[in-house]
Amino acid sequence: MTSEDATALFHLRCLWDSAYAISLTDGIWVARRRDNPTRVLTADTAPELRWLLRADYGQWLRTGT
Repeated sequence: MTSEDATALFHLRCLWDSAYAISLTDGIWVARRRDNPTRVLTADTAPELRWLLRADYGQWLRTGT
């Protein structure tokens, strides 16, 4: 893991830890919803995962799913 990846992981966890379990394994960024661990978001980059988290969380708030 590069220092940039470690910083991005730390930042994402600080922002989203209450709603998602976030990890980086073998270059794949993964976020699992804490209320529904079968709901998994994956991305190739931290910025992509950040975008997916924002979109998913927005939908979660609007629709409850």
